Amino acid sequence: MYLKQIPQKNGRVKLAVYESYREGRRTRSRTVRPLGYLDELEAEHDDPVAWGRAVAAEMTEAKRAAEQAVTIEIHPAQKIDKRTDSVKNIGCAAALAAYAALGVERPLRNHMRGSAAEYDLNAVCRLLVCERITDPGSKLSAWGNRGGYFFRAQLSDDDVYRALDELAAARDAVVSAMNKRISESGARDLSAVFYDVTNYYFEVDGEDGLRMRGVSKEHRPDPIVQMGLLQDANGVPIAYRKFPGNTNDCLTMIPALSGMKRDHGLERVVCVADKGLNCSDNRAAAAASGDGFVFSQSVRGTKSDKALKAWVLEEAGYAHGSDGDGGFKSKSKQGFKTVHLKASDTASGKAEDVDVEVKYVAFWSEKYARRARHDRERAIEKARKLVADPSSYTKATSHGAARYVKNLAFDKETGEVADGSALELDLEAIAEAEKYDGYYLIVTSETGWTDGKVIDTYRELWRIEESFKVTKSELGTRPVFVWTPDHIEAHFLVCYIALVILRLLQLVTGLPCSRIRKEIAAMNCVNVDANWWVCSHRTDESDRLSESVGLDELKLKNLTTGKAREILAKAAKWKIPHAK
Repeated sequence: MYLKQIPQKNGRVKLAVYESYREGRRTRSRTVRPLGYLDELEAEHDDPVAWGRAVAAEMTEAKRAAEQAVTIEIHPAQKIDKRTDSVKNIGCAAALAAYAALGVERPLRNHMRGSAAEYDLNAVCRLLVCERITDPGSKLSAWGNRGGYFFRAQLSDDDVYRALDELAAARDAVVSAMNKRISESGARDLSAVFYDVTNYYFEVDGEDGLRMRGVSKEHRPDPIVQMGLLQDANGVPIAYRKFPGNTNDCLTMIPALSGMKRDHGLERVVCVADKGLNCSDNRAAAAASGDGFVFSQSVRGTKSDKALKAWVLEEAGYAHGSDGDGGFKSKSKQGFKTVHLKASDTASGKAEDVDVEVKYVAFWSEKYARRARHDRERAIEKARKLVADPSSYTKATSHGAARYVKNLAFDKETGEVADGSALELDLEAIAEAEKYDGYYLIVTSETGWTDGKVIDTYRELWRIEESFKVTKSELGTRPVFVWTPDHIEAHFLVCYIALVILRLLQLVTGLPCSRIRKEIAAMNCVNVDANWWVCSHRTDESDRLSESVGLDELKLKNLTTGKAREILAKAAKWKIPHAK
């Protein structure tokens, strides 16, 4: 290390300690420690330059001493100490960098101000989030694994469960604080917002007003809770809301949107959603608030009248091209959607029907047509089996095949097929379904957008579907192992924080969430001496993750306990970079 004198445009001279380092074949330099302005330092030191050189020399010596080899004694007969944790995770430092940058800690501490609780609510949340990423399981198992990290988690199992009530109460403050930090960083893209609904099942028999039987995405008979998730155009979550399991998907979007607009001070947003959210209530809410929408609309379903279906299937007007995996064509036309405005949303104070100008965009993709044929062939094969052996199927297990079977009815009590002797394959229904293979229809309020922009915006919905996959497959959000409404809320909050962390790390690394989670979970250290740990996991992906959060120290093979805690302290200073 060396002292560098840096002349400033105003004539002053700044002193700083610099060091040289290699980047590939090139030698570069970087600031290690700024010392201040020369004229100001003259008031403190007789010779500021000599003093600065002495500081650089001391820092060089300290670094050299820290890098010197040490001797560790190995005792062949020594046994493992069952009272201590011999393996600890250091990869969580990358996740905790995002956790700190999101500002989760402050609203939790503010919430507990004046509380007589002896536990640290932030410590509980930090532990639960890290466990959700590295080893998702129950809250009790998370508490049992608390010794597997270098950060302190001096908690009892009762502390963890008591803290869940407080986490639920702090939910809105935490989500708002996270949104503020993301917006301030420039990583938030609200050019369009994406909304969808999924559900999470509970392996319980009874319903309680929140856990209710409804339309399960997994076609399970268990009680479920609905969750609506809102994301921005970068794929970073904005808000979530939970609803009783029997809530219609259409009724969940407006509460989520209102919370998002409040947090970001927005007057208008364009919401993108699938056909399940395309209902008159949501279109009316958009019209009343001045918001926009991009909704898909089923070509086969009842929402599209005969004239609209005929227009979609008619070849006239289509512009042909390719989407990279086969043929592609699209066309559009202007139209109107009638929405019913409530009395509270009209200038007259009376409920009224209003025609909203919309644009219809139809497109056909060879890739989607192949996928539709493949899915239908599987459903038809299942329908054949249902006709041949109706006793083997119920209303719940016949999903997908029932539409291709004539005279199919189920017993309301048992769910079994009422009369198997009258069943036959519905060839007309199969032929009707084939006509629409590969066709999609989008309806949007953004009549000035080009067809390409409408289609590309709608296609970005895959990001929110991926988020649901991440929460369920990677973060182990379901089944849910807590039972009270507040504990369920806290569970979803922890999962939401973990999802936002993975999404932010995905944004800065370009790695998929599943890979990021695996890299973090694999970066463990094994204790070889009282204070020394050996780390064995390093890949190109872990390097990219470490560099993205400014933690090159995660590449080190040998760590002291003190060095590991220094890494965690450094992680807490990371800032979310502006999205490119």
